[in-house]
Formats: sequence, C-alpha cells, structure tokens
Amino acid sequence: MTNNASTDILNDVLETLIDSTHGYEKAAEIADRTTFKNFFSRRAASRRAMAAAVREEIVKSGGTPESDGTILASAHRVFMNLSAAVQDNDEAAIEAVETGEEYLRKKLEKALTQDDLSVSAKTLLRNYQGELRADGRLIDHLEDATS
Repeated sequence: MTNNASTDILNDVLETLIDSTHGYEKAAEIADRTTFKNFFSRRAASRRAMAAAVREEIVKSGGTPESDGTILASAHRVFMNLSAAVQDNDEAAIEAVETGEEYLRKKLEKALTQDDLSVSAKTLLRNYQGELRADGRLIDHLEDATS
C-alpha cells in the first residue's frame, strides 16, 4: 500500500537534499581554502547519504523517489558562480551554503509538522535535525573565519 501523501512530502524533502548535495559540491569547487573545500565535500557526502535514506523510505512506503533537484537550486548555483567571480570565493561559497542550509532546515521543519507523514519518515527526518543545526553552527564559524 502506498502512502501518497507521505511520499509527496518525502519527495519534496528529497529534492531539497539533492539540491543541498549539489550546492555543497559547487561550494567545494569554488572555495579557495583546502579546509573549506574539505568541509564542503564532507557535507556533500552527508547530504548524499541523507538523500539515499529518504529514497529508501519512499520506496519502503511504495512510492517512487525523485531523481532530480529543483530548477531554483540550479539558478542558485549559477548565482554562486557569478558571486564567486566578483568576491572572495570562500565568502561566496559560505554565503551560498548558508542560504541553502537555512532553506533545508525550514523544509524539514515543515515536513515534520505534516500529519500525513508516516511515523518512520518522521523519525528519519527528526534524526537529521540535529546534524543540520550542527552544520549551521559550523558554517557560522567558517563565515567568521573569512571576516
């Protein structure tokens, strides 16, 4: 039996996780400092793992997982390229991932308020909230290091 409402909510989160993965990959590409490149690469790997787990949850509930991110995120990555061209690459990368992480945290919070989300899906997403908060704090520290 498919829980369509839960699958739709999870696919919405999945798209954002895919966007986050691509955003971190792009940030690693444009950052200058090796420390930042490594941090962004590790976060991209973490987001890939989160996306894989959400995909599994969607399949487990009988749904079909999304395979692409959003058009808006593609536009955001183009903005990252332009921004990096006119300012410090590290600063541009940090600003971009900070914006993306804020969006992802809000998307997760909204999903968790949905009554149609299955219990197992809520548990999965709640497990990610702490990691996202910690990543936000780390990004703040990186931002301070570029100031």
